[in-house]
Amino acid sequence: MKTYPQIELKEWTLVGEGYNGQAYVSSYHPGVMLKLVRREMGQAHKVEQEFYAAKTAYDMGLPVPEVYEIVRDGEDHGYLCEMIGAKKSMARMCSEEPHRIPELAGVMARYSHALHGTPIEVNDYVHPIKDLLTKALETSPLVDEDQRKLLKKVVADMPDTKTCLHGDLQPGNLIVSKGDFFWIDLGWLGQGYYLMDIAHLYKMMVEDSVIPQVQELTHMTREQMLQFWDAFARAYTGTGDVEALNHKLLPYSALDIVRTYYLHERDVPEFRTYLSGRIDATLKQYTR
Repeated sequence: MKTYPQIELKEWTLVGEGYNGQAYVSSYHPGVMLKLVRREMGQAHKVEQEFYAAKTAYDMGLPVPEVYEIVRDGEDHGYLCEMIGAKKSMARMCSEEPHRIPELAGVMARYSHALHGTPIEVNDYVHPIKDLLTKALETSPLVDEDQRKLLKKVVADMPDTKTCLHGDLQPGNLIVSKGDFFWIDLGWLGQGYYLMDIAHLYKMMVEDSVIPQVQELTHMTREQMLQFWDAFARAYTGTGDVEALNHKLLPYSALDIVRTYYLHERDVPEFRTYLSGRIDATLKQYTR
């Protein structure tokens, strides 16, 4: 395994912190941000995935910060990237100006359309979503055999497209600086059916909106999250029947749970039971 250069963390100032990562800036490195990933997610191969996926997006000309170099702080890894000054996430903007939620959801819909209108080629760090879902379903402990069969058919029926997928499409991952918007956190960049991206957003803003930790992550109340989803869905699809779209997305939402667990498996029986229950409830709602 490649050994990456050790950084001098004392040269950097902490400016932001999430569950798995920390953001730093330094007067010694103007215009550069250090994103340092901690714990299990800070393993070299996992940081390489995010770094090279982001590099793919930048090289394609997508609106993303430029990435420069992978570094480490002891056993934890991270990377240096372009610092976007005076930035604010779409989620933060919605929480601070809730009267603008319909407008801001429309902006995200336009940027999502542009992203999904861009073809992307697969490489070692950009995977076809159908292949990933097929592998995840083969071994997933979250579904029974009937559910596995149903979801395998959903995957098989997906159109084969070169559509660019963000992988973690949500309002915290679209930031604005001086009127320009940028996608961030591209570790799950992929290729395939656009409804998988839309279903990920639906799951967060609708199904997960009852979870306090998700409300904290988005900086929004449940009512605001539901309002955002409704406005996004109408703007992205042009539909007036959001309920019909929600129903169509249900099996893709279940697949999103399977995929997320496959990529970030946790050996916690209670957590697996919770996720299995979520999938069961979602598929029963879909098939009733």
